[in-house]
Amino acid sequence: MKKAYIPFILSGLLFLGGGIVLYWWMSSFASWTLQEQLQIFSPLSLEIIFFLVVVAIGINIKCFKALYDEIPRNVRIGAGSIVIAGLVLSMFVAPRIHRIYYDEDIYENIGQNIACLKSSNFSYGGTYLENIGTVWKNFIGRAGMCNEGKNDYGEYTCLRLEYNKEPNGWPFILSVVYRLFGVSELASFLTSNILFGLSVIVVFLNGYLLFRSPSAGLYGALVFALTPEFLRWSNTTAVEPSAAFFAGAALCSALIFLKYRTTPSLFLAVVVTAFAAQFRPESVMIVGVVGLAILLYGWEELKKGRFWFCAALFFVLIIPHIIHLYAVRDVGWGNTGPKFSLMYFQGNFRSNFLHYVKNKQFPILVTILFLLGVFLKTGSGNSGAAAYPWKEKVVAGVWFLLFWGIFIFFYAGSYTYGADVRFALVSYMPIAIIAGYGASAVVSWAGRKIEIVPAEYLLFCLIIISFLSFLPYVRTVGQEAWAARADHRFAQEMAKALPDDSVVLTHNPNMFLLWGKNAAQASLATEQTGYFNSFFNRYKGGIYFHYNFWCNVSDPLQQSFCKNIIERYHCTPVMTFKEKDYTYVLYKMERE
Repeated sequence: MKKAYIPFILSGLLFLGGGIVLYWWMSSFASWTLQEQLQIFSPLSLEIIFFLVVVAIGINIKCFKALYDEIPRNVRIGAGSIVIAGLVLSMFVAPRIHRIYYDEDIYENIGQNIACLKSSNFSYGGTYLENIGTVWKNFIGRAGMCNEGKNDYGEYTCLRLEYNKEPNGWPFILSVVYRLFGVSELASFLTSNILFGLSVIVVFLNGYLLFRSPSAGLYGALVFALTPEFLRWSNTTAVEPSAAFFAGAALCSALIFLKYRTTPSLFLAVVVTAFAAQFRPESVMIVGVVGLAILLYGWEELKKGRFWFCAALFFVLIIPHIIHLYAVRDVGWGNTGPKFSLMYFQGNFRSNFLHYVKNKQFPILVTILFLLGVFLKTGSGNSGAAAYPWKEKVVAGVWFLLFWGIFIFFYAGSYTYGADVRFALVSYMPIAIIAGYGASAVVSWAGRKIEIVPAEYLLFCLIIISFLSFLPYVRTVGQEAWAARADHRFAQEMAKALPDDSVVLTHNPNMFLLWGKNAAQASLATEQTGYFNSFFNRYKGGIYFHYNFWCNVSDPLQQSFCKNIIERYHCTPVMTFKEKDYTYVLYKMERE
């Protein structure tokens, strides 16, 4: 047998073995059982991929050094200055708050569970999957949001874990940070800030590598660093900034492979893409963008065994994520109709198109540069690039169309629907890359027409001036989710008043657990009264009830949990807060 055939044979075996495992796993268990198993296997998969990413970075040092040395020193300084400016704006201008409630608390709590929660309730003698989980418990916790948990002398325990429908990429990143620096909201916010800075670098590298133009990369990085909505969300703990960053990192790693054509760089592209696919449900579409780039620029790689072996490895690595998407396919998303439908197209298309031209949340100057980047034929690069780089624009354009277009058919996909403007974040990076090329092309043309003042200086000033009008918007907290935001703020004050060895009943135990308190779902007092009554003997510091946001909203089910507690138990107000017509109270509960 020729050695050249070995990679193809191994690839086929990996595809076949992975396909068998995938089919057996999906067909052998109900969705709720799959979700229980994914509490272990989702973070296990991400831990393995993350480790492989670290290894891949290490074995590609020569490629990174070669790329670094290739970029002119003044360009590196310019890119670094843009990154620093973006970080300052993200950390000190945009308000450091949560904007999507209570999703951000859930992400943080899942990260806390992955970092701290040990699966001590698993024992040998179960199924094969459960036995693997028992072995893994000493290395990493489980992915899920905690509905009842304890913090005793710094030791965190979750007694009731529920798997979340969202992918676990972002909570896993938080779990790495928590393991390194401890569990805290500040660590979560700083992680988002750092990822924003890295996103600016990724935009620059993608623009530079795609168009072979330092100018295109710099202008792309500049307009991205000054994107108002991304700045606002980069100082939250929402998942969208990280989803955007890793999507960009996946394409960047693919472009590095296409530039150097080494096996280690191909391995880097594979593992980064496998990781990037697991942040939001639509994140998996970045696989298509990476595949398109390889097809357009390196189709001859499809003839090589190493490509198919790495493709098979990618398939095996994302099997748990495929299981995740399958297991949560029927989980409710807050609506009774279909999640995706043509009926949403007209309204969503109008609002999401106008988002880029109204000059209220997104600079129209960037939209103009984007359109110029689509149509202009020449750039300012001096490397002899094609007159019209259609391949480059197709890659970035498909990236934009996929991540913008998917929400047009989503029931809550309108950028004007509450805080769902955050969905726009995953489309900003390809816009910035094409806009960077457009700016570079304008400078190239204007440089031949304007001799008094350098065209680069004029366009740079124009972009800055355009952004200055958005600074008040960047600083604004906004009215969206004002009631939930007040609930979160007042809950922090309530948490400080909770005695040691006490427990608080609330609709949102995630945030109290993150703050080091004991907490459980308020529904326990209604749905499992006997179990809940044991709390009075278990928690010597007392039982407390958090009358929160969900007790104020017009939802009969959620209100019933609050009314039942107040009616069945003697509740004494400890702290009371008001925000407009909403009331937030911390009660101490006692048996009648």
